[in-house]
Amino acid sequence: MAPGFAFAQKEVRTAIVKSTTEITFPDNSAAGGEDEPRPFAGGVESSNTVHYTPDFVKTFNQTDFGNNTVIIDKKNKKTVTIIEAMGRKTGYYSTPEDEEQRRKRMDSLRQAGGGRNRSEENARGEVEIVNTTETKKIAGYTCKKVILKSKSGNGETNETIVWFTPDLKMPADYPAAGMSAPGGRGFSGSFGGGARPGFGSLAGLDKIEGFVMGYEMSRPNGFSMKMEVKKIEVDPEIKEKIFEVPRGTELKPISEMQNLFGAPGGGFRRQEN
Repeated sequence: MAPGFAFAQKEVRTAIVKSTTEITFPDNSAAGGEDEPRPFAGGVESSNTVHYTPDFVKTFNQTDFGNNTVIIDKKNKKTVTIIEAMGRKTGYYSTPEDEEQRRKRMDSLRQAGGGRNRSEENARGEVEIVNTTETKKIAGYTCKKVILKSKSGNGETNETIVWFTPDLKMPADYPAAGMSAPGGRGFSGSFGGGARPGFGSLAGLDKIEGFVMGYEMSRPNGFSMKMEVKKIEVDPEIKEKIFEVPRGTELKPISEMQNLFGAPGGGFRRQEN
């Protein structure tokens, strides 16, 4: 059962949240064979800024490999992703229909490789929340620790440590994962892809009755991820101008970018000359 509280939480309507994320990838995480370059071998660190409003979400991630911006227009159901790397700025847009087609394509690739599709993985069982008595201060808030336990595709139990403040209520579509995957795609996709919109592949975050301020996870294959909020502004005035696509960005539909996302698992394919 998710933690409950007897006092009223402040429901976050708008927010500006700055955080850091550290990801370590397993040795076989990069697409291609042993002789192909592995641009993300070892791991990646990012500084992240989220601007959240009821109508828009903007996530900006800054890494040594480049900068990624994801802008979600909830009113018009459109997501724009801007990738800045090696002096180039590439932008594309997608709709919920585009994302559904992509998920089906990825599921087909998974099944062809002997894996399970996402529907089969999600059907393996509910996430268990284990309460603890541990607390710590994060960005000025006293946060509680819970452990999320879930089953992996091979039946192993995975644990994710989550720190959250019960003082704030996290909006259902807030991107709690905190950063985009390498290449610019958000962990939450455009309008879903997880237990509920915004929480993406980090199953169970939607069950936390508070605002997630940090999490830590590690997996037997060597993958690990850690996120922590460094600063949070609650209910600031955020003008819609900040969600505009920068001038000079050439936008294309995601259908014209599919060659970048055709590798199994959603990774990049190496472009052939």
